[in-house]
Amino acid sequence: MRSASAVRPDVPSFGYATFLSINATSIWGGIFPYLPSSCQTSLTTIVFYTVQIAVFWLAFCTAMALTWKRPGLAKRAHVLAFSLPLAFGPLMLIGAMYLESAAPALIVCAAALIGAGSAGFLMSWQRVFAASESAAGNLALIKGTGFSALLYFGLCFIPAALTAYLIPLVLVPLAGLCLWLAARATVSEQPMFQDVPREHALVYRNALRESFLPALSIGALGFCSGAIRFIAVTHQELMSTLNIFSMFALLAVVATFYLVWRRRTLHVDLMSVFRVLFPVVATCLIVLPFVGEAFADAGIGITYACFMLATVLMMMHCGQISRDSGINPVFVFAFYGTITYFLQMCGYLVGYVSGSENTLGVEQLSLVALVSLYVMLLAALFGRRVGKLHTNRLEFLMLTPRAREKDTSAEIAVTQAVRAQKQEAVALDGEEAGTMPASEGGEPGASHGSAGRDGSARRREKRLGSEERRAVAMAVGAPPRDRPEAPIVDRLSKRCQQLSELYGLSGRETEVMELIARGHSGPAIAEMLFISENTMRTHNKRIYAKLGIHKKQELLVLIDQMEA
Repeated sequence: MRSASAVRPDVPSFGYATFLSINATSIWGGIFPYLPSSCQTSLTTIVFYTVQIAVFWLAFCTAMALTWKRPGLAKRAHVLAFSLPLAFGPLMLIGAMYLESAAPALIVCAAALIGAGSAGFLMSWQRVFAASESAAGNLALIKGTGFSALLYFGLCFIPAALTAYLIPLVLVPLAGLCLWLAARATVSEQPMFQDVPREHALVYRNALRESFLPALSIGALGFCSGAIRFIAVTHQELMSTLNIFSMFALLAVVATFYLVWRRRTLHVDLMSVFRVLFPVVATCLIVLPFVGEAFADAGIGITYACFMLATVLMMMHCGQISRDSGINPVFVFAFYGTITYFLQMCGYLVGYVSGSENTLGVEQLSLVALVSLYVMLLAALFGRRVGKLHTNRLEFLMLTPRAREKDTSAEIAVTQAVRAQKQEAVALDGEEAGTMPASEGGEPGASHGSAGRDGSARRREKRLGSEERRAVAMAVGAPPRDRPEAPIVDRLSKRCQQLSELYGLSGRETEVMELIARGHSGPAIAEMLFISENTMRTHNKRIYAKLGIHKKQELLVLIDQMEA
């Protein structure tokens, strides 16, 4: 039952899947079902997709600039502003069917509208997923990507003439409705939406510096996808087979990712993703010029599926950056998109330079493969610098359902233990206050009672600390969840790591807790971690809420209870 509920569609995953199926239709030859035969030429196709991909990239650049100057725009998902261009684009292509004299102008306008609408929808969904709890947002992304392949397969059984009207009149409004409902459920009072980038320029500068190499690695995969995308859209004899195979490859990759996640906790960072996908894409590119068209379909489909998986993980990565550093989610995602889709556009231009013959030639495929491999090798070479730079790798976790259940059990056990400890503390304080002998010349228990309570509290904390930890371990029934551990430099660091594992703190919360325990102030910690003070206060509140405490002294007591 838990497995069935985990994969059951919900509003965010279904809405995101609907949007991806619309986007896939527009990417893989979506222009031809709309156009009259007189307009179905290679030049028309090249112009359409060149304008579309250029506007798509410009939309990310514009969003990054607007979010910097007017961050309030990122607080809401402007559903109508994005749905209208995404719907009017296909409608203009339908108009080209009846107004052949105006067909070239309508095709260019349609490409621009589809590119702008797709980018707007993508950034709005990123805002929704980033504002969600980490596990819920990541799971919705994975499910939405898998459902999009299934929905695309369903569209393949519908006649092309009907699909031309179905997308703008049914699917786009449905995707917009789901986005609107998901956006309403998000909490816009989070620090990431309240942050003003220009007031924390150092925070954003550091985040962009650390994000450049991961964005470059995903952009290298985007370069390969752009080059093979040009080949695909200019060779219609490959289109139908390629569409289905790429979606099958994407579904297989997502299903594998999901099954692995069901069995073990995943530690994901984009540089590791690039190192895993690099040999797969490189192998496809190397053998591409020397195989027949049937195997060319497989290689191109796998390459594009790898890029789509990388973009999903990129969205997860950007969401984690926003949660940890309090950075505006639209800004950081627009930065990644600017680099990634610029390189994809460059790859598309390389495909254009390679030629657009009706039949695939060894020369064209060889040029595309060699240039794409060169770009990927350069990205891999620059990626080696990550280990030499002082950067946060910003790994994010995808906990298995069993691990999440253990975390829940641990929280319940900890809460019960803390309550029991407080009740016993009140009882013992009352007993000691009642039995404390009167001090000479004063009220009974006036001074010695206070000292006695402090001493008994310290003894009681030491006695109950180990018992509480054993109770929690028995309630959980397993060792603490798997997580990337921070470097342990001394006894305090080790105790903070143990407390983090016991209470389920995130990596950033563990950093903040340790710095608080070392006596640093809130502004100093914000400066050291390159986060805003508002984000620092939010982390502080979450730490205290998870630990069930209210002040720093209680935090120091809990840390002291851990075994060094």
